[in-house]
Amino acid sequence: MVSADCGYHDSPHGAKLLAYYGPVLLVNVGFDPTYKADKNRPPVSGLNGIEALVDTGAQEGCIDSSLAAQLRLPIVDRRPVCGVHGAIDVDMHLAQVHIPSLKFTLHGRFAGVHLVAGGHPQKVLIGRSFLKHFRLAYDGTNGYASITAP
Repeated sequence: MVSADCGYHDSPHGAKLLAYYGPVLLVNVGFDPTYKADKNRPPVSGLNGIEALVDTGAQEGCIDSSLAAQLRLPIVDRRPVCGVHGAIDVDMHLAQVHIPSLKFTLHGRFAGVHLVAGGHPQKVLIGRSFLKHFRLAYDGTNGYASITAP
């Protein structure tokens, strides 16, 4: 069974850290045009070890727009996305977000949003389109959070 810790239970302030930062996984991000989802290899990434928030409030994944520009992720569309401040038109980028600890890759369109400029600590958000493949355990009392393949 594949499982990944995404909480802070090993810290004396684990509960506060989990409440503040949320569950976080390290991911590799990029666009590998040769990547095939049915093959048994991860995509070649542009950057490794980027913190990604596991966001139960987000339906799909988002990548910071400055990171998308840095990685030269292809823009394939522009469409509105809705957040806490209402709808805004954003570029949609083709990308792969690989989670090494889970041996899993999200691939497809990711909204390019201003996460860092807006004060967000992570450059990638992975939402329910990711979580539909896993079980999330979250214990806010001690900072424990993990994701497990069923």
